[in-house]
Order: sequence, then C-alpha cells, then structure tokens
Amino acid sequence: MKNDVRIRLKDEPRLQSPVATNVAPTKQQFTLEFGEAMDWASVEAALLEQAKRYTEKEGAFGDGIVPSFDYRWVNDRELDLTVKEISLPEPTFHSYQLSVSGAKTKSGRTLGETPSFKGVVERPNQLWKMSVDGKSSESLTSFDPPYGIEMLDEAGKFLLLSRTTHYCQCDAPFEGIYTVYDVKEKKFIPYPNKLMTRYMGSGNFIADRRGFFYEQPEQGTEIPANDTAAAIRLNDYVHGAGFSKDRTRLIMAVGVKEQENDPDLLILDLKSGKERRLSKALVGRVPINQTHAGKLPVGFEDDGERVYIMMETDTGHEKRYVYTWKTGKLEPLKLPLPDDLWGGFTRTSDGIYQLYYHAGIYKGTVKISEDIQGDGKWISGTHLLLRTQESPDAPKDSVYNQDLVMFDADKRAEHKIVSGVGSGTSVAGSSPDGKWVYLISGKHLTKP
Repeated sequence: MKNDVRIRLKDEPRLQSPVATNVAPTKQQFTLEFGEAMDWASVEAALLEQAKRYTEKEGAFGDGIVPSFDYRWVNDRELDLTVKEISLPEPTFHSYQLSVSGAKTKSGRTLGETPSFKGVVERPNQLWKMSVDGKSSESLTSFDPPYGIEMLDEAGKFLLLSRTTHYCQCDAPFEGIYTVYDVKEKKFIPYPNKLMTRYMGSGNFIADRRGFFYEQPEQGTEIPANDTAAAIRLNDYVHGAGFSKDRTRLIMAVGVKEQENDPDLLILDLKSGKERRLSKALVGRVPINQTHAGKLPVGFEDDGERVYIMMETDTGHEKRYVYTWKTGKLEPLKLPLPDDLWGGFTRTSDGIYQLYYHAGIYKGTVKISEDIQGDGKWISGTHLLLRTQESPDAPKDSVYNQDLVMFDADKRAEHKIVSGVGSGTSVAGSSPDGKWVYLISGKHLTKP
C-alpha cells in the first residue's frame, strides 16, 4: 500500500481517503485497510482522539462532531468500522473526520499523519413526480446517499448521480464519481470516469444518447456497455458540445485547444456520420469562468426548431446566435434586453413566451411581468410556469419554507399549488405530455 491506511466507504468503494465528501446521517459503514498488523486498542483510541481534535479545528466543515463508533476487526490489518446514525436538528451543517494518525502497529511503530476521510452530513434528495395541479405526488427514488441529481431526459427515465471527492463551501469545480440511474429499473450503473451533460475536451469522446458525454477512456478501462453510446473521433478540440432535442445530432463549437475566439460550428448526424461545418461562424470569445481560471463549454439549447448559442465579447458581455434547423442558417439573436444584461432565458414549447432570468416574462418583445424572475420551468405544451418562492407563512426555524407557485402567462395570473415544501426543492422539468412535473426534494416533499 502507498499509505499506512486506506479508509473506504463500504457501499461506495470509489470514495476512499484522502477524501472529503457528503454522507447521509444514517448508519455508515467503512473498511480500514492497514499496511501492516495493528494494535487494535491504539487504532480505536486514535479514531476517537482524532475525531475530537477535528471538532476543535477551524478547518472543520460546519460544526465538527464526534460520532459513535462500532468496531469489528476482520484481522490485524482490516477493520470494519460503523459510524452510528447521527440525529441532528434541522437546519444543520455538521461534519466528522475518520483518522488513525497516532495509532501504533503491532511492532510498536507510531503512525504519523495519515490520509483521512471527512464526511459532511447531508440528508439525501430524491426525485419526485407531481401532477400539474399539485394534488398528487410520489417519490420516484429512495436514495440513502446524498447524491447530486440531474435529469438526463424529459421523461425522467435516467438520472445522472454524482458525489464529490473534495468539499468546500464554494463553487470550485472538484472532480467527482458518477453513476447513471435507471429510474424504472431502479438500477445503478457506475462509471469509472467523469460524465458531463455539456462536453468540453478532446475530439475523441463518447456521446451517450441518454444525455451525457465523456472522454474516450484509456485502454483497459472498463466502461458499462450500452447501445446508446456513440464514439466520436474529431481532429478538432471541442469547446462545447450538446445534443439536439431529439438526440439524433450533436451541435459543437470546435477549433484548436488554445483557441479562444471564433470557433467553427459543427453539426454531426449521429446515425449517418454526416457533418455540416460553418467555419469561424461563432464570432466571439469562448465563455470564461468568472469564478475560477479556465474556460466554460459553449452552451447550446435546442427547442426542436432552433438552437440558441451563447458566446462572449471581449468586454465579457454576451453575444448570442440562433441556428435554424429548417434553413440551416446561423444568425445573430436579437433580444429585447440591454446588451449589458445577462440574456439567459427559457421559452414555452411554442415559443410564444420567454422567461428571462434577470428581466421577467416577455411575449416576444413585450414584457408582461417583471415581478417573476429567477429560475422557473415552463410546463411542456402549455403557457404555465412552475417555480418555487419563499413561503410567508412558514415558521422561521422550519426547513419547509417554500411554496410551489404556477404562473399562467395567458391569464397574467399566479396561484399557489403546494404550500410549505422543503427549502432545497427545485423544479427539474415536466413530462412531454404536460401532465406531470419533476421535482428534486428531500425525503418528504412537504412537512410530514
């Protein structure tokens, strides 16, 4: 072994020391593997001592706690460790550390600083399905681990689950571990590499029509077999790639890796392999990450008729384009907003109404409501916008402090459909027939 000890989460061995990651408050089981035979009593004492020391450190995530341990030695070099269930009031931010620094080997050697496993306690979210009128709902998942959850398709068939291997109270882009989840089959499909819903990287990559991408793995890396995966081989560097709405084509901004301006627009038909390239058509700068060094992938949003593309100017303002499938033309996109205002928006299925996240709801160039800003999702095939907002009636210490509200753009009216949902609840999308909405929330959508 490279280190004196390796600490692994038993139900997810990909999470191993040194690591800082989210863990559920339920009972967690770990395996500790040592490089040589250990003195049992000193290991158990070190685990308690290091957990106590962690609570006194400024580097603890939130409030450091000392959990209760159960020990089961398999042999002198392997320990099955159980962290007992943690009962915490809401809202909370707690973490603990597993470390055996200072433990002794059977030969009498004292271990120095060893790799630790830091667990940040978080209650897991679930995917919920709710009728558009809010009268019925059901949880579609029952995850124990606290995954990051992304829907990969409108019908909610597949989810992209992620867990971080580093943790901070920031927006830093840390690496993680990734799993595709089949909602109907309740099947977990772990991947050994990074999965992305927006791709940027080498031109040698995989596009999986379930809704994600990954770089072509190194030889010998075992990837789950699936007939939805298409191997892409380009001589270009990909500054951004996304799927068309029907997942039959890829829309890409390509060039050389060092290129920062004016990439080509490349459309690739996944079935026939035919390409359509518009050379240096995306005039502008590849988006820059404003919080961390590096570039962001060029973004594409396809509504089935048009693809909306965002570049940047040298001053950091947006430069937007629209590509029309029927005509094959790429044109500047004119928005009814000042040039220096962020133009992020979402549209109804028929394109009649737009929600500009920083400017309100418009019908074409006419603003019909500026009170409604921020995130929201249009219900497929309707002019109804579902979003969350703070509940004025919720007790101050309650985590069920959000309401689900529906705005009818035709009637210019908004009404509440569900009161007191969990504070972390977000609207993930709606079913293609417009009868159901998908939400990401906790074990209980509303207070039990």
